[in-house]
Amino acid sequence: MRQLRYLFLLALGLFSNASESALLNDFSTLRWENRLIIVNQPTDPDYVLSLMKNHSEGIVDRHIVWFILKDSEALTNYSGQLSESFMSNIKQQYRLKKNTVTLIGKDGGIKSQGSTVDVKALFLTIDAMYMRQREIQQKN
Repeated sequence: MRQLRYLFLLALGLFSNASESALLNDFSTLRWENRLIIVNQPTDPDYVLSLMKNHSEGIVDRHIVWFILKDSEALTNYSGQLSESFMSNIKQQYRLKKNTVTLIGKDGGIKSQGSTVDVKALFLTIDAMYMRQREIQQKN
């Protein structure tokens, strides 16, 4: 019985490790599932982080994954792990400049880009999108 329990725990450990998601290299795996907000090198990352946390209900409702890119790290609500090359891949792919806020739609296209973090304005932009309108209709 003891050996059977040991084998069960060993198998459970192997399956849980196998089910872990791969490291996030870029946004291709998030396409069609999530909208993205990328804030690249903001002057006050702590303020941006508090904004995102204060709007968490709207962020979840709109399927948003956000990234605050600092010099050598990323703050995010993404539940998985980021690869070492993630930040350089994203900055290169979207040509992100310092202190920019970029909204990327579920289709992977840039929907807006600016220099201020206005979460309510981002929500309005998202809510005007065709795909978002369909999501709202399906909820009702």
